[in-house]
Parts: sequence; C-alpha cells; structure tokens
Amino acid sequence: MNQLEVSMGDWVLTQGMVGYKRILNHYDINVETTSDGIVVTREQLEKLPEAFFSFFLEKYSVANGHERRLRSWHAKWKKGEKKYKKELNTRLKDIETKVGKYFKENSIGKEILDYVLRYRAEKEYKEEMDSWLNRIIAGIHTKEIDEKLTCNTFKAVYFSPYFGQPSFLNVSKNALTVDEQKELFSYDYIKPVLDECDLISQIDEGKRDECLQLLEETNKKHPLSAFKTTFKKKSTEEMKQYIDKEVLKCSFTDFPLGLFSLEESVFSPLALSLGNSLNSTWDSDGKNFFPISALAKLLLFCAPAGATISNRKSVFVQFDGSFDQIYQANEHYNTETDQDKSFDEVIFDLVSEQKLRADWLAKHYLILEYESDYQAKKTLLDYMILTPSLIKLFQNHGNLFGYLHYTNRTPFIKHLIKQIDTKQLISNILREKIKQSYSSLEVVFMTLLRHYNQLYQKEGEMHMDPQKQQKYVWVLYKSGEAVRGKIGLKKAQGIAYRLLNAVQAGNKNTFMDTVMRIYISNELEMPSLLLEVLHESKMDFETVANAWIAGLISKPNEEGEAANG
Repeated sequence: MNQLEVSMGDWVLTQGMVGYKRILNHYDINVETTSDGIVVTREQLEKLPEAFFSFFLEKYSVANGHERRLRSWHAKWKKGEKKYKKELNTRLKDIETKVGKYFKENSIGKEILDYVLRYRAEKEYKEEMDSWLNRIIAGIHTKEIDEKLTCNTFKAVYFSPYFGQPSFLNVSKNALTVDEQKELFSYDYIKPVLDECDLISQIDEGKRDECLQLLEETNKKHPLSAFKTTFKKKSTEEMKQYIDKEVLKCSFTDFPLGLFSLEESVFSPLALSLGNSLNSTWDSDGKNFFPISALAKLLLFCAPAGATISNRKSVFVQFDGSFDQIYQANEHYNTETDQDKSFDEVIFDLVSEQKLRADWLAKHYLILEYESDYQAKKTLLDYMILTPSLIKLFQNHGNLFGYLHYTNRTPFIKHLIKQIDTKQLISNILREKIKQSYSSLEVVFMTLLRHYNQLYQKEGEMHMDPQKQQKYVWVLYKSGEAVRGKIGLKKAQGIAYRLLNAVQAGNKNTFMDTVMRIYISNELEMPSLLLEVLHESKMDFETVANAWIAGLISKPNEEGEAANG
C-alpha cells in the first residue's frame, strides 16, 4: 500500500490535513489533492520527520523572536527611553537561563552568557553595548542553539495545548538533541502508519509469513501486537475475515483498522479521557471508544500546522468547498495574520478573495476559534459563521466599518459572525460615549450596519435599497441632533440615559412618551419616522432609538461630518 486517499470529514481532520500539506509544501514536497482530500504516499511519510521539524523550527524560531525584540528595545533605550532597560534585562535573563541549561559548556554558549552578564550589569548606555548585543544575537542564531531552544518552545507553547506530553513532547525528552527527537517522532507516529499499511497490503497479497514477521517485530505498545497470537494459526484469508468482522474501523478515514482511540493525547481540544469521562454517544459502558487509525492519529498531530495560532488561540476556516479551496482560504488567513493584520482586515480580505469564485455567495464559512488548556482539561471554542447575508454586508458596505474605532470594530464584527445581535454592544458603547463625552458618530454607522444586516437576512439584496435605508437612519440622527441644539448637550445627555434604559427594557411606550414631550416642550416638529418605534415596518425599535440617541448626544462640530457620512 504505497498511497492512500484521505477524504475530508469533521473540521478536526480537515485541519490536520491542511497542516500535513502545509508542512510538506514548506519542505518542497508536493502533496497531491483530490476534490475532497489528499493523497498520502509512503515517500511523504518517510520524509515527514525532517519536514515536520523544519516547518516548526523555522516558523517559531526563538532566535528571530529574541532579535526582533532586543533590537527594538535596545534602539529605544539608546535614545533615552530608560524603561526599556528593564524589558531588555528580563529578556536577557530568559536567554541566560535557557542557554545556561543546555550550553554552559559550549564555547558559543559561554560567550553568550558572558555578554549577557556584561550587558545586564550596565545601568547607562555606552557604545560598546551595541557590539555586545550583536554577539549575543549572533550566538543564539547558531543552528544548534536556535534549534534546541525553538524545539522546546514550540512543544511547550503550541503543542502541549493540543496533545499534552506524549512521545517527544514529554518534558523529560527536552534534553534530547533535535535529531533524537525526530527519531522518536518517526518511531511513535510514522512507523505505526507504515506498519498498518504493510500489514493490510501483505494480507491482501496473501503473504502470510511476512505478516507474522511484521507482527513479531511490531512495537509492543502498538495495538497491532495484539494480533500476534490471534493470527498465529490463521491463513491470510482468515486474517482478512477477522479484520472485517471483529476489528473496529477508523472513524475518520476509510482505513480498515481503528486500533487507536481519540483521546486527550491524540487531540486534546475535543477528546475525552476514557478512564474519567465517557461520552453518551459511545454508550458509556467503559469499553467502547472512538476508534481511529495510525494515519488519522498522525494527521491530527499535524493540526497545529493547519491552524493560524495567535495569542494562544487557534483559528481554522471550514466551508462546503473542495479541499484545495479550503486549503487556500486557510493559507490566505494565515498569511494575512502573519502580516499583523487585524481580525476585521483579515475577514474583509478573505471575503474579497472568495468573491473571485462563482459560487461565493452560496457558502457558509465556519470560522473556528479555540484555545485549550491540557492541564485544566478545558477548551473554549467559538463557532463563527460567515453566512451569505454577512458576506453581502461585508462586500457591499465594507467601507462603513472603517468609521468604527478599532477598539470597537473587532468586537462588532465578531458579534455579527457569531450571530449575536449587536444591539446590546451598541447600547453599551452609547453609554460610554455619554459618560466620556466622546463623539457618537461611529454609533450611527454601527446602527446602519446592524440595520443592513437585518434586511439582508430577511429580504435579500434584491428587495433592499441601501440609499433609502441609509437616508432613514441619517434623518433620525439629524432629528436628534436638532433637539440637542435646542436643549444643550448637558441636558441631552441626561435624557439619553433614560432613553437607553427604555430601549434596554424594550419599553417602546416610555421611549415615545419621553421623545414626544421633548418635541412638544421645545416647540419642534417631530419626524414621522420616529413612529417606527411603534410600527416597526421600515426598521426595528432599536435602530430608530439608537440612531436618534446618537444624534441627541452628538457634538456641534460633528454636523459637517455627519452630513458627509
């Protein structure tokens, strides 16, 4: 069995498949794809240990991370910003600890430690410290030192949340060289896949002696060893019948052997420890488990490479498309994030790229964002759905998001994608605007975006005139603005608090009673559009109320901006 086709299934496996292809592509090894998956070959598996470590050692290079921060902080300290010396000393102390642990007898390690001590001892900048820092940075970039420190870092930071400490991830293996850890990875993750494939191939080809020899040489920890006694007196045809009738199949792939379990050491974010907790869908009898093959276990181990990991959170994009489309979408997301683009910028660019496909509006994009704590056995998972209606919103009105302050833009977009009504978020922002006497202009754009989103969800693009809807919102804003001009900002802010309480309670009558009294007492004409609070034929209560309140607490110098909005 020299190659196997693996089809996508749950997002967990798909993420692992994306990671597998990304790792090998980075190592200039092509992974053939099908419409719904990948083709795994023996040649790929044999080269995977080198490719695997090459990918993670380059992506998470400790030396590169240290250099970026040290040079930046050093330059600022050199210019007189003294607070950065503390940051430098803390970072250098970390380098001293880790280099000293593994390389205190190494000549380059000794040099690093010497210059670190000199640098940290100085309280004032002097010119020779430039060369000291250069020597430290050159030292940690030495291949042996960078690979060792990076390997321990990516295992602890990026792999432990996914898998805990199996195989070479165990802290007791940190003292091993990188090459020794590659061998351990190969033995624990690659060899079982090859063994299972060889066993099935030999059974299919009727090679009984080779089957028994393979089983005899199999690692005792591998479940295949259980077949040693069972198959000892069976023919290959009887072996095949036994596997068909008695052995569990892989739940993720079409492979006939499912001898491993989806447990915490295989994929911690979603797995269960059979000894401590049982999923009711597995009958809870203490014996059944979610069976997977060695190949599925290996693909899941590649999952960290398939996600975009930032601030300990993993993000993966899944939708109803071909494997190549899903791979490219995640490549795009990963590249954008690596360029330090904000969440909203990545979403807009993702939508823009997908628009090039003819069926872009027919898809529901599932954006999974999760973080896992293996020790606490805790996973926080957010499902964010980029629906066709939201794609229309982002594509047709993306410019409106630019009016939102960056601290509010990402939460607002995440509310939309999580299908959470933004009315409470808008209400909270309005209260903060009143409290801090900040401009309320961005609230108008939030209200307009919320209104557009509701219309796209209900009616679709063909039944909605954006210009007319925008005019409605601005009429309400300008009406509230006119009232503020009549009664003054201070009084307007006090009234706005009462109105927001009425909106939060859903009390339309109290809201309308208060607004009508204001118009009557100030001899102003009330726009008929405010009656939408009661009728809700053109827009809902919250849209009318928030647009009007935003105008009520607006600042005089915002009038020109609002007119241009």
